[in-house]
Amino acid sequence: AATSGRLMRDVGQHTIFLTLAGSQAHGTAREGSDVDLRGVCVAPMDVRLSLFSRFEQHEGPLDPSLEAQILPKLRARESTSHGLDVKLECVVYDVAKFLSLCAAANPSALELLFSEESDWLVCTPAWRTLHAERHRFLTRAVQQTFMGYAQAQLKRIEGHRAWLRDPPSGPPQRSEFGFPEDPTAARDAGQRFRAAQRRWASYVTWSERRNPSRAALERAHGYDTKHAMHLVRLMRMGVEALAHGDLRVRREDADSLLAIRDGALSFDELLAETARLTFEMERAARTTALPETVDMEAVDALALSLMVPS
Repeated sequence: AATSGRLMRDVGQHTIFLTLAGSQAHGTAREGSDVDLRGVCVAPMDVRLSLFSRFEQHEGPLDPSLEAQILPKLRARESTSHGLDVKLECVVYDVAKFLSLCAAANPSALELLFSEESDWLVCTPAWRTLHAERHRFLTRAVQQTFMGYAQAQLKRIEGHRAWLRDPPSGPPQRSEFGFPEDPTAARDAGQRFRAAQRRWASYVTWSERRNPSRAALERAHGYDTKHAMHLVRLMRMGVEALAHGDLRVRREDADSLLAIRDGALSFDELLAETARLTFEMERAARTTALPETVDMEAVDALALSLMVPS
């Protein structure tokens, strides 16, 4: 998204919330885990109403004013102090985008909204106002969104596993597709050829950019067990949200999830667990007390109170 340079420089002054995210928030961080920070800011009105710039989120290094507040806290925690030597990533959403994502049951945004207070690094009264309304954003849509994110993980696992077992030998050649004279058949061959080209490009990118530790996991277990851990976590969180009306970000099952990352499940066992959790989620969706959709008027009123405080 296009951004306002002034806001980018001053994002820390407008940040109402910042928290640990990813493995640090789930309780699954280990040696070698990086530090993910996520937060929310309220863009000033001149930026919000600008005809020529639009701000949705800041991605990149910590704003200097945030650094002064945050780094001592991160260095005081054992897991994050080690993680700072690996990598520090920060994303701060404008409140309008953040609330839109929450209203759409986006799993990443909801995790931020339901993060544990012990992981908060910056907290303001405006954030506490928003956080107090967090359950407004849990709806039956979590079945589709958490399942969708989990299925995306499974698709990556299956695609990478296929490459591990039978890597392509080279880029596709037009001769392999036997382009016929018939225009309709030729179009079909062209589409298949272009799809093969895209698959080859994806394979090359994956091969060249593979994280060494992830590659070692795949070689040891025959598939990406870190993706498997995320898949199971997402599905469990979706079931819990539907069944109990709450989102449990810091995982009591962290040891179980880490065991999956370490290869506790064979690929076939992972597929069986996915099928079981799919059934559990469908059953929870049939009996959930969650509303069908968010109350849009209430969300609009909340957003307005944060963007234009009285």
